Amino acid sequence: MANQKTETPSTITSTSSITKAERGGVLPDVVHLALDVADRGQATAIAILQDARIELRGAVEGGVDLAEKIAAALFRVARKSVQRVDEASAETLTGVGQVLAGAVKNARETTRAAAELATTASAGVTGHATASA
Repeated sequence: MANQKTETPSTITSTSSITKAERGGVLPDVVHLALDVADRGQATAIAILQDARIELRGAVEGGVDLAEKIAAALFRVARKSVQRVDEASAETLTGVGQVLAGAVKNARETTRAAAELATTASAGVTGHATASA
């Protein structure tokens, strides 16, 4: 402890190697430190807000992508439903056509059989022989 100072204020100024500008630097250093802390705090706050903005944008874009995928899926389901309804109606119309064709064929056969029966009955009542008999 050779540098132990027991000097009076008059000897400090005369024997000190610190200049006058360096001695007055404590207050400016504190002010600069405070400004640096405020600047770092502001930069940190802005960086956090930027990170939050990026995450929020990602979430919103994800929501938009999800909505887009859901809409596309609904359109695919609608197209598939239209296709199935069309196929079912085509099968139904084909079946109805076959039923109607069968009904007309049966009606013709029944009419032909009724005409033959009527001819045979009238020939039996009148006593005339039929051309088919």
